[in-house]
Amino acid sequence: MNKLFHYFLCPSSRFTRIILNEKKVDYDLFIEDFSDPSEHYLFKNPAGFFPVLSNSFNENIVGSLVIVEYLQNLVLPPKLMIKKNENEIRRLLFWFETNFKNEVIIPLLKEKVFKRFEKNSMPDSHIIRTARANLKYHMQYFNYIIKDNDFFIDDKLSYVDLFYGASLTVLDYINELNF
Repeated sequence: MNKLFHYFLCPSSRFTRIILNEKKVDYDLFIEDFSDPSEHYLFKNPAGFFPVLSNSFNENIVGSLVIVEYLQNLVLPPKLMIKKNENEIRRLLFWFETNFKNEVIIPLLKEKVFKRFEKNSMPDSHIIRTARANLKYHMQYFNYIIKDNDFFIDDKLSYVDLFYGASLTVLDYINELNF
């Protein structure tokens, strides 16, 4: 049985759960502490980031982008990597995984969620304002991309759509979306 080690507010983890469900892959969920992963988890992934998929052969596939490639190689339907746009889809997935997550989501999670549970810790309003400014910039960029690409928010569902949706659900949960 596949095992997914994740954190429920991590957009990469949400994205991976969506993909596994779309491709009808059976798996069990194991929640890890985002700010303090267990020793068992760090043995699987010394870098400590999320998610990790342990397959039925007890191989650890680390990171959502590597999990995407692993599932692509299994050739499970539905096809979410559109052949003619593969490079652009991979580029945008990398953008979500690195820039968007690290410049917007992680700082907001740390300041608005995690600091509530730390002793003698207060949210830093400067970090929150910076992340919100970054969010505005990224949303403008996404709107620009959406206008010109049929694989992003259009008839053809792709991995980019799913990562975008997973990211928006985290932002919505912490009340950072203003539609």
